[in-house]
Amino acid sequence: MIGIKDSCADADAVNLSILIPVFNVESYLSELLDTLLPDLPALTEVIFYDDFSSDNSLAVIRQYQQNYPDINVRVLCGQKNLGITQVRQCLLQASHAEYIWFIDSDDRVERQAVEQIWTILNQHHPDVVLFDYDVFVDDTGKVKHHEHLSIAPANTLLHQRSGELYRFAIMDGKHYFWNKVFRRTLITDKCHFTIPAYEDIANTPIVLNQCQTYFYYPHTLVHYRIWPDSIVQKISLKQAYGIEAYLTQAIYADAVVGDRKCCAYLLYKAHLYYFRLCHKLAKMDLSDEERAAILLLAKQLYARKSLSTCATVSLLIRTGMWSKAAKLMLKSGLARLSGK
Repeated sequence: MIGIKDSCADADAVNLSILIPVFNVESYLSELLDTLLPDLPALTEVIFYDDFSSDNSLAVIRQYQQNYPDINVRVLCGQKNLGITQVRQCLLQASHAEYIWFIDSDDRVERQAVEQIWTILNQHHPDVVLFDYDVFVDDTGKVKHHEHLSIAPANTLLHQRSGELYRFAIMDGKHYFWNKVFRRTLITDKCHFTIPAYEDIANTPIVLNQCQTYFYYPHTLVHYRIWPDSIVQKISLKQAYGIEAYLTQAIYADAVVGDRKCCAYLLYKAHLYYFRLCHKLAKMDLSDEERAAILLLAKQLYARKSLSTCATVSLLIRTGMWSKAAKLMLKSGLARLSGK
């Protein structure tokens, strides 16, 4: 890979790669690594990609690499900032393991998480392991909510039928990379890391649809951190790509999965996302130039939708989602009144 420096331990016979994108998370890394690295099982590696951080993130990683010389730790160093999507692509290309687990560098994990995942992988060999998580607020540490997946039965190997994992990811909104451990070849075959942001929405449901077997472990293994400067929380040009992610999935739901309900729901999400983004832009303290650039991109992406608002409302009604149809009609009317 051009522009990347790689320092690595022996990566032979690795069966699980833990892939961690890193960018300016100096204050959070120790909290993650103190629970992740001790007692890491054999045949497991951790691959970091430092995305040209301007803080001491890389130095923190190097220190832990020295503190745990027996752990298989690899460090990729970008020579320019690529962004989370391309970094995940680089990490994926660096792994040759049977399974991969993407972890966000600002989150927390349970100390025994890797060991518990390893037990499942060795005993059942599923295409994907899914597990619970919670969400906490950065400045207070207060847990905002616990997420328990609506999959049954738990703790057993299941065989997917009729796109059930896809519908779960779409209708329940559980499309994150970091609460799933995938068989690596499923991601390399189906993921396209081209969208600048919201790559989890654009890719994870598609990968789940390819999984023939899955295992749900009903325990909280990841603690997801909400902080003010994340892409989700901060208005920037990247936020407009949420529209593209939902529209990409809507096309896939219709053309590949053949699920009209998922397609209707994804178009509904794309419409609402656009209306909400426009509303936020009008209220945020941004320069006129920045606001105009975000609005222009949002309009360009929104114009790619396959159905108008009225046609989407009709599809929502035909697929039994009456409350969402009513909400979309209301939001559309308010958007028209405000000139969006």
